Amino acid sequence: MGETTKSHQNVKADGANHYYSEQYLELQKEPILYEWEIDHTPREAWSSSLLMGGVFWLIALVTFINGNSHNAWFSLWFFLIFGVISVFYCRYLTDPNQLYHYRMTAKGIYYTQQDKIPEVAYTIMRGIGGLLIVGSIIAVGLVGPLALAGAGTGAFLAFKITNMKPRIRHYGCIFKGSGELSVFGKLCGIEIMEIPYSGGEYALVFSQPEEYQRVLGDITRALPSYKVIEAANRKEFGY
Repeated sequence: MGETTKSHQNVKADGANHYYSEQYLELQKEPILYEWEIDHTPREAWSSSLLMGGVFWLIALVTFINGNSHNAWFSLWFFLIFGVISVFYCRYLTDPNQLYHYRMTAKGIYYTQQDKIPEVAYTIMRGIGGLLIVGSIIAVGLVGPLALAGAGTGAFLAFKITNMKPRIRHYGCIFKGSGELSVFGKLCGIEIMEIPYSGGEYALVFSQPEEYQRVLGDITRALPSYKVIEAANRKEFGY
């Protein structure tokens, strides 16, 4: 599935796709100062998806070079198309954008993190998975055992996501103790990490550019014992 917030908190499950941290439940009782939502794209969303597609494109090249003239073009197009499907499957179902809804309180910040996956995406991928199973079985006779990879992955697409729904995680971070604030202004991102890390408070906060200074100012004032570390780039920030 996609990017998940690193959490050092005790989390309770409520249903198949909802997870609540103890801090979230506690901070829900506090008055909300202000709140905001943001749609965040994971740092390596496209690169990891293209890597998956590249595996099948490599298979396409190998089967085309080693196949006979009758089957070479069929195998080439089969694995090229399968690679494209894999790219979009990984990007939009396993590593989708994340929808954050933050609520700031005087005691801490709590938020939800949800996979941004429209229901129609599941329907489309189930249908494609079924077609891939049929196409791969036919291709075994023409291309050879490599087509079994397509059949297996097609079965995965068809059955793995039958009951899959977007995950919704509920996190909270109470303002206390000492630790580090990793900030990356270009992304309007703030990572709160209490020290020691194990069992400490944690939050990953993103904001709109026009709200970034306000959010950062409120957090730094609430956590005066935290060391502010400016990340040089997005890779160093990590998200």
